[in-house]
Amino acid sequence: MNYVTSLLETDLPVAQISHSVLHPDFIAAEVAKRYPVTGTVEAWLLYRGMNDVYLVKDATTRFALRVWRKTYRDVDDVAYELNFLAFMKSRQFPASVAVPQHDGSLYWKAATPEGPRAIAMYDWAPGKKFGECLSEDSAHKIGAALARMHLLGNEWAGEGHQFTTKTAKDYNICMPALVDFVYDRPDDLRDYPIIAANLDKRLDELAAAGVPLGVCHRDFHPSNVHVDDAGTITLLDFDAAGEDFLMQDVQNYVWGNLFYGFSDAYGVAFEEGYQTVRPFTPEEIANKELFLMAKALRLVAGMAESSKAVGRGTLRFRNLDWLGDYVKTRARGCGLL
Repeated sequence: MNYVTSLLETDLPVAQISHSVLHPDFIAAEVAKRYPVTGTVEAWLLYRGMNDVYLVKDATTRFALRVWRKTYRDVDDVAYELNFLAFMKSRQFPASVAVPQHDGSLYWKAATPEGPRAIAMYDWAPGKKFGECLSEDSAHKIGAALARMHLLGNEWAGEGHQFTTKTAKDYNICMPALVDFVYDRPDDLRDYPIIAANLDKRLDELAAAGVPLGVCHRDFHPSNVHVDDAGTITLLDFDAAGEDFLMQDVQNYVWGNLFYGFSDAYGVAFEEGYQTVRPFTPEEIANKELFLMAKALRLVAGMAESSKAVGRGTLRFRNLDWLGDYVKTRARGCGLL
């Protein structure tokens, strides 16, 4: 009798699961079967959070393996990220990309208590997070790399592809969770839906005015880029990749630099490096504050949505006041509140 059968035959209620954790032994066994690895495979859980990340090691090489959390997205939406990364690898772009399985596929799925979850194994990104090796020269290189990624995104999408604001506005999916999250904060209950609705309109206006859209990382910040001792840049964690405003991607990084408390000089160097490859348009420059505000709104809404799996504690007890003040101050300045 297996575990599930024995459980269902008891009088105990069957629990609804928001987020299960796959055992490292299961991960190691599946990797050994599916991938061209060498010798014994071992796996360790590194992070349990928005997604679960494992360190996988065979006899010669380290890999990073991601198990996606069950979210509002379809499980097969991960193909967008993985196919884009494969294209960038073909153009020698420095990113941590998925390792193909024996059959060439870039991800697989496992049945879990909350439903099918996608799994992919990636090249191990060399070096350290930018925040652990701060330098203006590296920040400059990182900006140039992001701009090159944006140009490659246009190539991958193909000539004539019409980018839209649909993904740029997916904070709306998370708004019901955000409203529930701030149930005891009357000003937030009133203001966040107003800001989101007005931001929708503004983003459509910017798109109509020709502010550039393209294939974006959508969660680019100083912890999602590694720098090795030789100064080599590697971008990683493209889980949120999709269509968005290119300047939103840029300001996501600038905002992350601010959030981590790093010197503004690194954000300036990053933007300068970006513009050596793709100069900003006047409309992009004029809307920097809007995109900084949008980043903070996306973060608080996304955290609210994910709280059912990772808990409310981090945001509720540490950052909610700071984030709320940041969003609202800039929303007023941008005429959204």
